[in-house]
Parts: sequence; C-alpha cells; structure tokens
Amino acid sequence: MDSQAEDDDHGVIFFQMKGDDRIDGEALSKIASKENLTLIQSGKFMMGSPDDEEGREPDEVTNRVQITQPFWIKKFEVTRAEWNECLPESLQVGPLIYHLKSKITEALCGSSGYKDGYFSINPNVYDDVTEIELIEAVSTQGFWTTAKSPRSYKVNIKKFPEVEALHQFLEFQKIKAVGRLDQLLPLTHVSYSQAVAFCWEKTQRARLEKRLPSPFVYRLPTEAEWEYACRAGTTGVCGIGEGNFLSGENANIDGSMSGYVIDQRSTSKFSTGSSFIPTWRKALLPVRGNAQPYPANAWGVYDMHGSVMEWCYDFYGAYPDGNLSRVNPMGPIRGTSRVVRGGSFIRTAHQARSAKRFKYEASYRGSEVGFRYVLGLPLR
Repeated sequence: MDSQAEDDDHGVIFFQMKGDDRIDGEALSKIASKENLTLIQSGKFMMGSPDDEEGREPDEVTNRVQITQPFWIKKFEVTRAEWNECLPESLQVGPLIYHLKSKITEALCGSSGYKDGYFSINPNVYDDVTEIELIEAVSTQGFWTTAKSPRSYKVNIKKFPEVEALHQFLEFQKIKAVGRLDQLLPLTHVSYSQAVAFCWEKTQRARLEKRLPSPFVYRLPTEAEWEYACRAGTTGVCGIGEGNFLSGENANIDGSMSGYVIDQRSTSKFSTGSSFIPTWRKALLPVRGNAQPYPANAWGVYDMHGSVMEWCYDFYGAYPDGNLSRVNPMGPIRGTSRVVRGGSFIRTAHQARSAKRFKYEASYRGSEVGFRYVLGLPLR
C-alpha cells in the first residue's frame, strides 16, 4: 500500500495515502493514548548483529532496513484481561474465582472443617486423571491473585470428576464467579493464528464502533518493525539504556548464573572480577502500566527483552546476503514457521538480545509465548 507520513506545522502526524486522501493522525493518537501505544516514527537501522556480538547466531546477518511507515506499538505485552475483552466467556483464560461458604466447600471436598473464603478453581491432569484444587485468592487493586501462603483444598474427584460438573453444581447453588485469576499477567499459551485472530477481531470491533479510520488495522508487528522498536536507536546487545548490558537487573530473564548474563560495562557487579549477584524471578510479572519493575527503552516500550516471547508477522527465513538494504521487509511470502522474538523469563540474556531470532509453527502454544500488537497500515 502506497503511503507516506508527514508532520504539519503543529507536529500532528498525517498519513498521505495513495491519491489525494490525507488521514489526520490526531484521531489515531487518541486511540494510542487510551490503549497504551507508543508512536514509532519512520527511520533506518541496522538489523541483525555484528560478528563479534556475544551470543550471536548465524541467522543474524546484518542488513540495512528502512521503515517508511510510522506505526504505534503496544507499550506492554497483551495481558489476559485484554485477551478476554475480545472473547466470549467460554474462550476466556484464567481460573474462575468464587466466594465459597464453608458448607459449599464441604460439599465439594467431601469433608468438614473449612472456613469461608474466595477460591480459584484449578484443574490439573495427572495420568489422564483430572484433579481439581481450590486455592485461596485475594483481590489487590481490583485484580485477583493467589494469596500468600494460601489455603488449598482438593475437590472430591469421585463426585466431581471434571471441572464442568463442579461449575454446574455451583450454578445450581446460584453461586456466580466474581472474577478470574491473574488477569494482569502477560497472556501465554497463545498460537500465532490466535494472535492474528485477536487482532482481526479487535480491528472489526473498532471499525463497527467507528473508532478506527480505514485502512488502519491492529496487527502483529513485522520482524523488522519489532527489532526497530526494540532497539530504539541503540546498536548494542539490547535496547535498554545504552544497550551495553542485559541481565536480571534490567529485564525479566534468567540471570541466575554469571554465564547467563551479558555485561559490557567497565564497572559492574556482574563484570569479571566482581562478586556476581544472581537475579532471577522465575515467574511472569503483572503488567501495571508505567509502574513496571524494569525500565522502558528510549521510545517508551517495556519488556521487549524477557517476560514472554512475542509473535511477529513474518514467516521465518534467512536474511539477504551482502549487507543489502531493504525497505519495509515483511519476510518470505511462504514458509513453515513464524518468527518469535524477545526471549522470556526462563531464557538467558543471550537468548533475549535485540537480534535473537526464534521460530515456531503457527499452531504452537507455549508457556512462554505471547504477543504485542501494533496499530498501523495493513501489510501485503
């Protein structure tokens, strides 16, 4: 699609579309502000990594890339709550929370001596047998989380062999769910196809409500857009600060061993000869807006390193040889797997660098894989 972005005298972005149509970017800026999106201006950068970068892989051949179309990218990874907003209840994620009186808990567990409380319903499958556990939950700032040192009770599986039977019992008792657990956590176990469907549904809703001017869409970022936004003008191993170190200190990655971090600073508690301080949270952290525990990059984007891996639009393929220049690359037109970027909370710094590439089949739904979306012009 032919388009060009320009600034007027007041700094408001306009998109010059093919023909004479001009779209006022102010309307898009309002959407971006409401949805925690940050504007990424057009520009050029060197994609991939230099030969001497620590942890470099052969598929990270450097190539010059020009991004000609500005776009807005989500500051934070998509959370469970955001996912659930676009889905019917039957497809929503996160264990349901119920307020259970002691008599109801006794009926569910087949014994006595319980206290009233709020509990999440947690099914687990062991050797094809479903076990259901009630785990105490608490509400913090309007969102439910597991209580510290929670009470937990096992449901009588002979009476309730599956979760649906338990839910039917609660419905018969006229007990309604009061929420879902851990809705501020980044979404995981989501396939490429599901992420694309989410973006499509979000676009259609916004169009029907006349909030989104055509032809703009919500979509996954291209691999080039992702790395461009991640680097935020840096050329080092990561896009945070000056890009000269990446560890559990500035990203949610596995920094439990000195060999798992990258630190090129001259003076550092992680540098050679100093006492190493292991830092690894071993868990995803809730998305709490600008109060994130790790810093944003210079363009205001959080958690591009670690936390969860993020799907990109492209089929996975080799970069062009010869240090060639590319304009708005979108990857191969066909392939067997899609690009995933950013590492995760269980990956090392080497696996979470700005240039590091992963690939998975589009149907893959991993415990460390999520996504963030962009607001921009459609691709292809």
